[in-house]
Amino acid sequence: MPDSRALEELAEGVLAGKIPRVARAITWAESADSRFPRLLARLFPFTGRARVTGLTGSPGAGKSTLTAALARKARAAGRRVGIVAVDPSSPFSGGAILGDRIRMQDLYTDPGVLIRSMATRGHLGGLARASADAVDVLDAAGYEEILVETVGVGQDEVEVFRLAESCVVVLTPGMGDDIQAIKAGLMEVADLFVVNKADRDGSDRVVQEILQMLELGEHGAWLPPVVKTVATTGAGLDELIVKLAEHRAFLDGPEGAQRKRERTKKRIEGLVREEILRRLETLKGDRGALEESAARVEGRQEDPISAARALASRIDRGSAGAAPCSPSKKSPKSPGLVSRISHLGIAVKSLAEGSAFWDLLGLHEEHREEVSSQKVLTSFRPVGESFLELLESTSPDGLIAKAIEKRGPGIHHLCLEVGDVRATLAKLKAAGVRLVNEEPFVGAHDCLVAFVHPASTGGILVELSEKAAS
Repeated sequence: MPDSRALEELAEGVLAGKIPRVARAITWAESADSRFPRLLARLFPFTGRARVTGLTGSPGAGKSTLTAALARKARAAGRRVGIVAVDPSSPFSGGAILGDRIRMQDLYTDPGVLIRSMATRGHLGGLARASADAVDVLDAAGYEEILVETVGVGQDEVEVFRLAESCVVVLTPGMGDDIQAIKAGLMEVADLFVVNKADRDGSDRVVQEILQMLELGEHGAWLPPVVKTVATTGAGLDELIVKLAEHRAFLDGPEGAQRKRERTKKRIEGLVREEILRRLETLKGDRGALEESAARVEGRQEDPISAARALASRIDRGSAGAAPCSPSKKSPKSPGLVSRISHLGIAVKSLAEGSAFWDLLGLHEEHREEVSSQKVLTSFRPVGESFLELLESTSPDGLIAKAIEKRGPGIHHLCLEVGDVRATLAKLKAAGVRLVNEEPFVGAHDCLVAFVHPASTGGILVELSEKAAS
């Protein structure tokens, strides 16, 4: 099955709320499958309807029990519930220690509840992205209430926590100095505080300590309320649900809209940082430029600030960030009509299969785009100042499909960047060159493109590309 058709069937299954398809889509997110960005682009217009609540707190605070109790309340109100439970990893297998499955056994048999556990594997940076992606998948699948439970308090959990609309910090009596430990990390993102196991001695003292901390902080128009609960008996849950509803109403107002925008910006910033670090690690082959810079700094051959600036400069020079149809400001200009080699087009049966070798070389995908006029899906991968363009046909009667049927996968065309594609075509036509297109058309990245027939180029299909006007 072609990659594009399989992706579309998976997207349709998710939108239809089919649990196996939803689970598979989340697996793509968690494993960083190269197809997931396209899947998310297909699903994202259908998101934004779910209520997303995050719960975190110290181990033993009763987060799982509270999460399960909130899920049961939502189900009693007729709402579908998705739960993303971030579990610690087993030190032996690397898998999740699924304590949530024990505490939520009754929910697993409810067809209106989907529980997905994610193992930390000792690294929560990427998991923050995968958790947010999982929430989007559940949202698109029609789950109206989504609960995200993190491992415990800490800066990494704060990053995961930013994806939630309403952030609940769960505390218990007897924490002692633990409240001081969470002040810096969670006070800035907590929307509600819950003192769970409130039937124990010391619960009122914990409430007072939180209130005192809130008086010292800056919270804008929303002052986080403090709610006492006993999750095992359901005590205080109705009040917590009321406070969550009040917070969601606040978010629907003008001041809340700014809070939601800030959370969206934080998510995008995190993805940008992840992408930049990935590029740094692949600038110099398998070891990575970041690794080599670290070695120089440790050897006192370079200071950290200079190393960071040098790496950033490499990206600015186009090592990992120039657009495929834009000439580098650093590259020398050709004296003729051609300014540079833009890319080499390679026809593949599917991007999923054809990407493995280039990924192994560190030539990772930077941009993916479907050009419907050419019935092709493109994947651009930077190589110095130029690119490789992998081409997958989206239709059996597309040009790439016909080329593969005739010659098999392989080099399809060479793309040359020109300043004025129409002027170049006119000059070539006047010289008797055989053209595939006498008038250019819009291709990937909105570049203006046209093709020259292999009969006039020595057997190579040549694409002429003029960058889009800025």
